[in-house]
Amino acid sequence: MNLTKVYIIGALLFIIIFPAGLHAQKYVHVWSDEFNEPGLPDSTKWGYEVGYKRNNELQYYTKERMKNARIEDSVLIIEAHKESYQGAGYTSASLISKGVGDWRYGKVEVSVKVPTGKGTWPAVWMMPTYSEYGGWPRSGEIDIMEYVGYDPHKLHHTVHFEGTDGSGHKSSGTSYTFAQPYNQFVKFTLIWTPEKIEWYANDVWKHTYFKNSDDYRRWPFNKEFYLILNLAYGGSWGAQQGIDDTKLPHKFMIDYVRVYQLQESEGPFSLTVEAVGGGTVQVDPVMDAYPEGTEVTLTAIPDEDYSFAAWKHFSRANPFTITVNKDTKIVPEFINELELIVNGTFNVSHTPWEFYVSNNQTAAYQATVVDSIFTVNITRSPGVDWQVGFQQQGFPVRKGEYKLTFDAWADQQNQLLITVSKNYPDWGELVGKRIPITASRANYEVLLNVPRDDENVRLYFGLGNFTGKFNIDNISLSRIDGVTAAERTVTREQSEISVFPNPAVSTFALRIPEKYLKDKPVAVFYTLEGKKVMERRLPDALTVFNKETLRPGIYIIRIQVAEESHHLRLVIGK
Repeated sequence: MNLTKVYIIGALLFIIIFPAGLHAQKYVHVWSDEFNEPGLPDSTKWGYEVGYKRNNELQYYTKERMKNARIEDSVLIIEAHKESYQGAGYTSASLISKGVGDWRYGKVEVSVKVPTGKGTWPAVWMMPTYSEYGGWPRSGEIDIMEYVGYDPHKLHHTVHFEGTDGSGHKSSGTSYTFAQPYNQFVKFTLIWTPEKIEWYANDVWKHTYFKNSDDYRRWPFNKEFYLILNLAYGGSWGAQQGIDDTKLPHKFMIDYVRVYQLQESEGPFSLTVEAVGGGTVQVDPVMDAYPEGTEVTLTAIPDEDYSFAAWKHFSRANPFTITVNKDTKIVPEFINELELIVNGTFNVSHTPWEFYVSNNQTAAYQATVVDSIFTVNITRSPGVDWQVGFQQQGFPVRKGEYKLTFDAWADQQNQLLITVSKNYPDWGELVGKRIPITASRANYEVLLNVPRDDENVRLYFGLGNFTGKFNIDNISLSRIDGVTAAERTVTREQSEISVFPNPAVSTFALRIPEKYLKDKPVAVFYTLEGKKVMERRLPDALTVFNKETLRPGIYIIRIQVAEESHHLRLVIGK
């Protein structure tokens, strides 16, 4: 063929494939964890499931416990042990990125080495952030990788959804032989687009699930999902051929997690920070448009009586540096320091509220959120108040009086059960009340006298006496008997005691008046979540700290002088 003709044909093909105004789409990095920092997993990227969760598994999932989840030699180790803990006989960990690592579509890459032995059930998977189509499996589940130790040379990839055949649960996936995945790190890749979900192992294609309908019952995979890394032990699948305790402890090892998304357009790109109540945000640098690859640092500054929670779907780090590779919207989240409940206003969905049903044969319900009102339609009632309900789990309480307020109404007037209970075996009730709910919307205020301190409780609303629609909104729970904001976060900075520079650049110093030194003052550093991370005696009026002793973020410093406490806020930059 004439070379001139070849060039012309090639040029025409290029024009056809990449017409004017378009560009070749590419995946850009949006989130990752290389697990390079030894110690506990990065709290700006990961949270924890706590307690017994599902599938009749034997383990109790623990929180921030090095024995069960830690980073060593640039590898995340999730380790299952046989031990007595909170009434359980086994412990393990389940890390989740919910709220700070949520995506709709993209490419996920993970490199893992699984444990072997009967009873082990490690997984890398994704669940919907908001469950907008309803409880499992209606809102979907994406299993990037599953493995059960009794079948040591087989790997599994699956999606779960409701389906349209009336069964209420369908799945699509594959299982295949893979030699000794317990002796090597295997790279798993999930590619998720609006049209399909694909799985790869070591870059070899394994399965594709195609979108063949707009019906959410077949394709609920058009909403945000978050990551889960967990090691289960026993359970409905893991223990199908029994368990072998002689092989414990077991280690599930994760080398890295990387998330990419398609770049929708060519740069420069926009970066929008949504204005919300409870605080302000500093942006550096401020530009009308950002060239691809620009690093931008965001610093959240909470108002009085508020604390920073997260950059929604991105991170808990504060300050937070983002690389702008696509048009990006950032939503800061600030929380009232004295409020114990998350999403009591149901602005988007009912997450993180979870449902409890004692017996699916005697109860049936459907939950929805419309116009920020949470509605549970109970079509089959067990007639026992505690046997159907919803709850928020895993927060601490102190001995004292609490005020619970909410708006509620129902199709039929009946008694609502309200309890604050242990979130671990024996699940015992600390305090409970029954409140009559009418057919008209009304505001309710309930006083709850908590008899003792507990670090892990749940607030439960029992609906088992109701039939028809039960509606609730604006749930709030706060302590009222002499509580101060200092018990959970910062009070006003004290004029005599100060920390500077703030934010810290390389080092920072605590200044304290000479008159306090005779009382041997101590500085205790806490995260915004209340976790104690460092304690230091203050021997001099000026004590200098190296910022590398703390990770980037916001800390509360409590200065204890005899019987007197002072509180300061400190920002550690990168």
